[in-house]
Amino acid sequence: MKLGFSTNAFVKKTLTEAIQTIHKFRFEGIEIVTDSPHAFLPLNKLKIQTIKKNLRNSDLKVSNINANTAIGWYKNGQIKDQFEPSLSNLEKKLRQWRTSYSKRAIDFAYDLDAPSICVTSGTKNLTNDTELFQNSLEEISQYAEKKNIRIAIEYEPGLLIGTANDVFSIMKNYKNVGLNLDTCHAAVLNEDMPKIINKFGKKIFHTHISDCKNNIHFHLIPGLGEINFEEVLDSLKKINYDGFLTAELYTYSEEPERAAKDTFIYLSNLIN
Repeated sequence: MKLGFSTNAFVKKTLTEAIQTIHKFRFEGIEIVTDSPHAFLPLNKLKIQTIKKNLRNSDLKVSNINANTAIGWYKNGQIKDQFEPSLSNLEKKLRQWRTSYSKRAIDFAYDLDAPSICVTSGTKNLTNDTELFQNSLEEISQYAEKKNIRIAIEYEPGLLIGTANDVFSIMKNYKNVGLNLDTCHAAVLNEDMPKIINKFGKKIFHTHISDCKNNIHFHLIPGLGEINFEEVLDSLKKINYDGFLTAELYTYSEEPERAAKDTFIYLSNLIN
């Protein structure tokens, strides 16, 4: 297993600064979020070439392209819902926009040699038609298959696809659709993580690592909450998971350097 860090902790820094800091603290991988302020798509060729150059210079692999949110869609800055427009939006025009945007994220992943993108279903109280999500998923999975990119569904409390079982019931229909396991989300839902890991097996395409406590959905630096990470890592080893453990700590935008440093120390000691 390899350690990565997500750029969504660096929203008050440039993408270049995020890459440099993540490299500084010896992570092997970086997750790039395809949203404002770093990489709302499309990016011009020069911007993509600059990102690729910075990644090469820092010897960082892209662990995953995070296409969960769409804050950049709100041009006036009045964000109603960070996940909308979603792949299950009831309005066809908005749903089509998100489908096209997801394809752009797949292209971006292909350009950066990333193995996967993660997506979400949209917010439950705004969208209530799982069939619409599956229709969108069918389209983007076919597009991704041509480029050998995997689609990892991330579930979350409050989303239409909100549990591990929801993901499992959907992904069975697709070769290149699997799970983006988020340890905080699973813990908030009181899910049995070893059981989930064993159930999904090779269909766990990427893993977001963060801690939490008291069933509160607030991502903490690993080791500061209640999650038994020894148990989680042992379960991942049993299924021969060889992907990235990517820390997703957007809650530390005021101190991303500390979050990166403390996370690397904790997880590298745990792995070793």
